[in-house]
Amino acid sequence: MNDISVLVKRYAIYTLIIMVILVVTALVTSEPAFFTGMALGTSFSLVNLLSTYFQVKRLGKSVTDRKFRISVGTLGRMIIVVFALVIAQQFPHVFHLTGVIIGLAVTYIILLIDPIFHNKAFALKE
Repeated sequence: MNDISVLVKRYAIYTLIIMVILVVTALVTSEPAFFTGMALGTSFSLVNLLSTYFQVKRLGKSVTDRKFRISVGTLGRMIIVVFALVIAQQFPHVFHLTGVIIGLAVTYIILLIDPIFHNKAFALKE
């Protein structure tokens, strides 16, 4: 496996763990709408992460094949975000809009935080 696929797999596992924690938290709290909204946003955030990964793979393949390919990468990810927000607007008693917005940022937060811990672990091995 190449480096990017290892990273995406690790980030996907972290995101799934966070989603499970959010669902369990939603089941035990008296105000579950915020946490179900966060779980919904986190699931769409994971979809965006996977979309980005497959887009990077396609881009790398098109560079090696020297072929131009049209994609809807950023536009597709924006549509995914809008879709998550529309779901939250349609069902406000189930999904809190602020929770969805925070959930959409979960993988980006993981992308920012994970290298800090990974670099510290790497430095300790040396």
